[in-house]
Amino acid sequence: MSLSAFDLLDNNVVDISLPGIGDCLRVEHAPEVVEALEQAMPGWPITVTAAQGKIPQRYIYQDTEGLWQGAYNIDREYHLPSPASAACSLVGDLISQRLAGAPELLGLHCGSVEINGQLVLFPESSKAGKSTLTVAFSAAGYRVFGDDVLGLTAQGEGVAMGVAPRLRLPLPESFSAELVDYATRFAGPEDERYRFVIPPKNGLAQYNDSSSVGAIVLLDRDAGATSPEVVTLSPGEGLLQLLCQNFAHDAASETLFDHLLPLMQNVPCLLLRYSEPLAGARYLANAIKEKATPNTSQASLLSAPARYPTDAQPVPTLGPLFSEDKKAQQYALQSQWTPQQGISSYPLGEELFLIHNSTGAIHRLNSSGKVVWLLLQQSTLSGHALTHLIADYFHVSVNDVTHDISALIRVLADAGLINLAP
Repeated sequence: MSLSAFDLLDNNVVDISLPGIGDCLRVEHAPEVVEALEQAMPGWPITVTAAQGKIPQRYIYQDTEGLWQGAYNIDREYHLPSPASAACSLVGDLISQRLAGAPELLGLHCGSVEINGQLVLFPESSKAGKSTLTVAFSAAGYRVFGDDVLGLTAQGEGVAMGVAPRLRLPLPESFSAELVDYATRFAGPEDERYRFVIPPKNGLAQYNDSSSVGAIVLLDRDAGATSPEVVTLSPGEGLLQLLCQNFAHDAASETLFDHLLPLMQNVPCLLLRYSEPLAGARYLANAIKEKATPNTSQASLLSAPARYPTDAQPVPTLGPLFSEDKKAQQYALQSQWTPQQGISSYPLGEELFLIHNSTGAIHRLNSSGKVVWLLLQQSTLSGHALTHLIADYFHVSVNDVTHDISALIRVLADAGLINLAP
């Protein structure tokens, strides 16, 4: 029979089992860690039993020096300063195990909340505030699917992990009094660095709850913003962010596109610029409900590099041929170019994403780059020929595009996407 941590205070060693994983953790002399984990994962039902039988791979124990986390196949152990810290560490490990056992799911680093019956995703972006915004949505009465990781099916369904959102402490002074009060009233395990916030009633999606994705929202947290603003971005902005921030780092690029490209072809990509999280959450929710998302063609906040696997080899370059800009421009325009073999292409709106199959590198081309790539698929062309074709296609003068086309050719060549024709 399943027992709570309180029932096992007199038992020095317990095992933890979770749906989707099974027996996954042994805890020795640390019932407070079990309590913290149960509170941090209210939507992922934990079974706690007296230790028996086969020892799980992972463990935590407490001695006179504090809490220690380790795995039986790894020599190194990690010191944990508090039960809340242990919960933070364990949640990450357990979600990794969950996703490893579910190859049909792609793990995304993102916050996710349900608005109008569909999920809105906030991909990971440095210091943009996806966790605080997720808590703000919870305070505004919306159901949270998670603030860090979401499972995504090939059909565009988001799958919840059942883990409560977590705030970094101390809370910023920019938080409204209402948001601070909410984060305090529904505080879970915490220490000097982090606090879990436990949404009340049905405010947190349970383990394996699913909902279709309705929008991708990139975040621009601007302390100087006097009021929130929502604008529409190109689908490529959202796709690039999701590609760079997916949880399945070892997944093949083709697998990522199989999951993400259909999603971005069917849902809008928005940008939320905001200062105070609760005001931003309410403004975004209203904009989505009312479909009040003005289009700003120049809106962009991404400068993310292409994604390379950890074992990728450097792509070939043309080296000293392009060491001087004027000579490089002349060389690019006068030479004949042909596309590299083994490049997969994925169109998305006016843009084109390319995968270098031998390295897994992903490249993004804008509308003019897409046309250049498509032209090279038909015939070997010189830079001069491409310049004239692009000028005719976009109804501009040759002089207006010459520099851009020569620069594009050099970028494509240095990335190993095109070669000099024999």
